[in-house]
Amino acid sequence: MNKADLRRQVAELFIVRASGFNLDSQRLYPNLEESNSNLKRLLEEGVGGVIFLGGTVKELEIRCNVLKKWSGKPLLLCADIEEGVGQRFYGGTKFIPPMGIAQIYKKDHNLAISIAEKIGYFTGKEAKYIGLNWLLAPVCDINNNSNNPVINLRAWGEETEPVKSLTCAFYRGVSRSQMLTCAKHFPGHGNSEIDSHLDLPEIQKDLSELEKFELIPFRSLINQGVNSIMIGHLLMSKIDPIYPATLSKSLVTDLLRIKLKFDGLVVSDALVMNAISNKYSSGRSAVMAFEAGIDLIMMPKDIDEAIDSLTNAFYSEKISLERLHISRKRRKKQLDLIGNENDLEEEFRHEDVKNKFLVDAYRFSNSIIKNSICVRGESTIKAKVNDINLIQVDNFDQVSNKFFPALNLPKAVGFRNLIIHPLGISPWQDSNKRFLELGQFRNSKILLQLFVRGKPFIGSEYHHDHWIDAIKNLEIEEKVSGIIIYGCPYLYDKIKKTIHESIPLAYSPSQIEEAQTQILSRILQSKIVQKEVDEKSSKEFTD
Repeated sequence: MNKADLRRQVAELFIVRASGFNLDSQRLYPNLEESNSNLKRLLEEGVGGVIFLGGTVKELEIRCNVLKKWSGKPLLLCADIEEGVGQRFYGGTKFIPPMGIAQIYKKDHNLAISIAEKIGYFTGKEAKYIGLNWLLAPVCDINNNSNNPVINLRAWGEETEPVKSLTCAFYRGVSRSQMLTCAKHFPGHGNSEIDSHLDLPEIQKDLSELEKFELIPFRSLINQGVNSIMIGHLLMSKIDPIYPATLSKSLVTDLLRIKLKFDGLVVSDALVMNAISNKYSSGRSAVMAFEAGIDLIMMPKDIDEAIDSLTNAFYSEKISLERLHISRKRRKKQLDLIGNENDLEEEFRHEDVKNKFLVDAYRFSNSIIKNSICVRGESTIKAKVNDINLIQVDNFDQVSNKFFPALNLPKAVGFRNLIIHPLGISPWQDSNKRFLELGQFRNSKILLQLFVRGKPFIGSEYHHDHWIDAIKNLEIEEKVSGIIIYGCPYLYDKIKKTIHESIPLAYSPSQIEEAQTQILSRILQSKIVQKEVDEKSSKEFTD
């Protein structure tokens, strides 16, 4: 085989990042997402997979068809869709985070399992409608460390049983939609306090400890037939003290392939992440990952360097060509499982069928929110003159819509809105995050709404324990009207133990507009709220 042909075969095992938007100028992360010209070149040169972020569902549908034409062969088209298509693409259905289903599981096992399976089905089928064929989900990490900044709400619980049961249910639902699935992040990212996007986490557990805890959901998914497993960037120092799991033969080949008998696709987490790229070049990390036993290489920092280095490794026989053929066969086998698109194309021709499905998914999403909300005391909050609705948000995108219930509904009953944001003016006394500067609030009472959750890249900003002291001080000053936590269950649990039960307290794992509406309608004067909001929306529309 000449080197050019070999390079095309090697390129097939790489996945690059692209925007779901059509234009280069619309890319949300241009440093990570290939330009259209480069993407076209890479696909023509044989790159076999694309991971998407951003854009509308309609744009992505068009884009997937364009990319298939550029490639001329079957592609793996994927996204990190863990909470519904709307998590990554505008206009899609968004479900509550997996940890929210875990909260339901504590009260009703069967209901939670049924919900998880339906979420998997709706998510998989909606993703297929827009052109994807591979969901990088479910997250199988057990979040047994409440200080975990990156897994957190993405996990299906803090114990083995709910995570095993709920991830298997989600998998069954996705499988019914004929989409490929991915269990991640092997061998388990739940007990980390470091985000691997930012640095390399170290987990000090030996194999026997992993087998009793972290590996249980992965074993179950392997037995169910999960199509692929993603390796996390984790230093398991008691198993391989030198190499992170992504580059470790002990973890990928000896543990996952041989001991757990997994013969599906093994994919790396993104090699551009600091846990790898801080120490290893794109070329070296790609070669080492493949030597460790990985089949598909996700997002190296320099895609051409990575493909060239791996091609040279095969050409020089540093790695046997047999290994290349095995990985390509594994990839083809998975693509063949979902290769028949005739049934889906028939559905596309019936817009009424598609629209009914999307309405059903939206209604189901709203119904789950009701089951996941907690309101303590069910007392009604009434605003007095100059009372303040104080909101903390990490992302201005959350408040960029015309209608953001967490702002609009309290305003409708008399609260004055103030927003805390990392780039805004600090509300704290002399930068001491234990005491709010009460002078600026005068005699006002405060409705406090905190949007907090662990997520990639949040790092140390995830820690919100300073709010516990601040809220206690507000309570002493008799300035608390009520508290709502959206997202993190751990902060809610701590606050619930701290403040008096007479203070209205509510929690929603979901941060979306429907969750805000449902929770505020229960603790505000809902009839007044709805009337005011309807009038405001009508006025804005006519304006």
